[in-house]
Amino acid sequence: MVAPAGITRFGWPVAAGAAVALIAALAWHGERPQPGLARFVPAGVLAALPPAQISEVMVVTGAASRAFRRNTGGEWLASDGGLPAAPELAERIETGLTLLHNSPPQRILQASEMAGQPLDQFGLAPSRLTVTARTAGGPGMTIAFGGANPLGLARYARIDGRPELLLLSSYVAEAWERVAEQP
Repeated sequence: MVAPAGITRFGWPVAAGAAVALIAALAWHGERPQPGLARFVPAGVLAALPPAQISEVMVVTGAASRAFRRNTGGEWLASDGGLPAAPELAERIETGLTLLHNSPPQRILQASEMAGQPLDQFGLAPSRLTVTARTAGGPGMTIAFGGANPLGLARYARIDGRPELLLLSSYVAEAWERVAEQP
C-alpha cells in the first residue's frame, strides 16, 4: 500500500520542523553542570587542621628525631635551639603539611580486614617514620608510616588512636623523609 502523494509531500517538512523545534527547545532550555572541574575539597588525614594552624611538628625516623615550632610570625624554628629553619627546610615542612592536609588515603583498611595480621607485616611495628603535628593549644595528630604496598606506589600508615590502617601515596611519606634528612 502506497501513501497518497500529499501526505509525503507535507509529512517530511513537518517532521523536519518538529525535529528543529525539539533541538532548539533543548538548546535553550537545557542546562549544563557547573563549568570547569569539580570544586576541590581537602580530604587528607589532616583535613580538619589547616596547615597554617599547625604550630608544632615532630618527625621521628629510627633513632633520629627532629622537632620544629612555628613562631608568631609564621617562621619555622628548630625546637632544640630556637634557630630559624633554613628556607628549604621550612618549605619542605610546609609541603609535607599541605600533602597531609590535601592528599586522601588511597584505601582505608578496617580493623576487621586486618584481623590476626601483625603490624610488622605492614612495616608499622616499629614504624619507619612518625610525624606528629599539633596546633597551638589544640588537638594534634600522630601519623606512623610503614612499608610500601606490593605495588610500591603507596605506604601503609596508621593514625594514633584509630584502629584502621591507611594506604597513603608514597610521595606524602617521602616529603617527610626529606624533612628528616635535611641538615
